[in-house]
Amino acid sequence: MQLAILGAGPAGLLFALLIRRRFPRWQVRVYEQNAADATFGFGVVFSHGALGFLERDAPELHAQLVPRMQHWPIQRIVHRGEAVDIDGNGFSAVARLELNRFLQQLCRDAGVSMHFETRIDSLEELGAPELIIGADGANSLVRRERAAQLAPQIEWLTNRFAWYGTPRRFECLSLTFRQSEHGAFVAHHYRYSQSMSTFIVECDDATWRRAGLDQLDDEASREYCEGVFAADLGGEPLVSNHSIWRQFPLLHNHNWSAGNAVLIGDALRTMNF
Repeated sequence: MQLAILGAGPAGLLFALLIRRRFPRWQVRVYEQNAADATFGFGVVFSHGALGFLERDAPELHAQLVPRMQHWPIQRIVHRGEAVDIDGNGFSAVARLELNRFLQQLCRDAGVSMHFETRIDSLEELGAPELIIGADGANSLVRRERAAQLAPQIEWLTNRFAWYGTPRRFECLSLTFRQSEHGAFVAHHYRYSQSMSTFIVECDDATWRRAGLDQLDDEASREYCEGVFAADLGGEPLVSNHSIWRQFPLLHNHNWSAGNAVLIGDALRTMNF
């Protein structure tokens, strides 16, 4: 059996690892257009419920992953300067690059063939694998080429967001609301390592335009957001990594398979952070 997996993010690598462990004689190839050490964004956060599924279905993998993560038992909402803690809603986080490296090594150990810096522009380039896995994200080639069968639908949300990091380490996953002269902003932030946190800044489209963020470059945008959340950043800067302002697509497909191709991860369905 020959499998071709497009995309070496967490979804593609995890699938490659689990399928290779279950069927060690199958040929599993992963194709990724970026370098092995390239990643966009900062931390990846998991609910404790999601980790519970991993512990149930892949306990060995769960045991290896958990020590690499940051953990906390609560969520915090900061509104008008008041912090409200919500118990019983625990989360864990890990650096996206560390997660990818961890899964890459496990895939190598399992005999998965990985091809980085390899751009696939047509499914015909893959030859004739029995199964094609589209783990190639929200802009999936697999979904695009099999759109007639998969019937994808995308709704673009109107809010704008930019994905930053910061050296400020936060106690737990938090939603912090702050008011600027141009309107309301919210930051979705959490620590993902001993030295860094994710810091996603969001606002509605009208506020984004009033603040002139549609005209500012990366440095000026970061400085503006640092000013809005100065009380929360404690003097630490925001860090950019392809941190452009975006709108979030809500994507789903009427079908998850088309012929010998299936979709997983963000290629199949996106969920707003």
